[in-house]
Amino acid sequence: MEKNCKYCRELFNPRRKNHIYCCPSCKTMASYERNQYKYVSGHYQKSENSLVEQKEKESAISIKDSKKDVVNLNSIANSALGNLAADSLSYGIKKVFAPNTIPATKEDILALQKDINQLKLLLKMKTIN
Repeated sequence: MEKNCKYCRELFNPRRKNHIYCCPSCKTMASYERNQYKYVSGHYQKSENSLVEQKEKESAISIKDSKKDVVNLNSIANSALGNLAADSLSYGIKKVFAPNTIPATKEDILALQKDINQLKLLLKMKTIN
């Protein structure tokens, strides 16, 4: 299926459905035209008018973005409380329904060490008798 190039208007066979330019140079030249570049002694350069317009757009965007940069402390507090509530709820459910899946605490480890030491003492007494 042949198409007309959007820049040079010549017929070409696109490699994909969304191709609108016949070659990379037509794509580049169309971009230069769209962005108001002009040819100046061996290279393309943005015209002065477009530079002024671009600076005005950037300043307008930065004003809009500066309003978005404000941190809302209420949303941070609500997020932290929600996270804490979810963690507490999941811990409580695990403690009730699957206590073996909860990680060991320091107290659990100390109690285990105490039991092991008692077993060692009992074994020593049995071997002595």
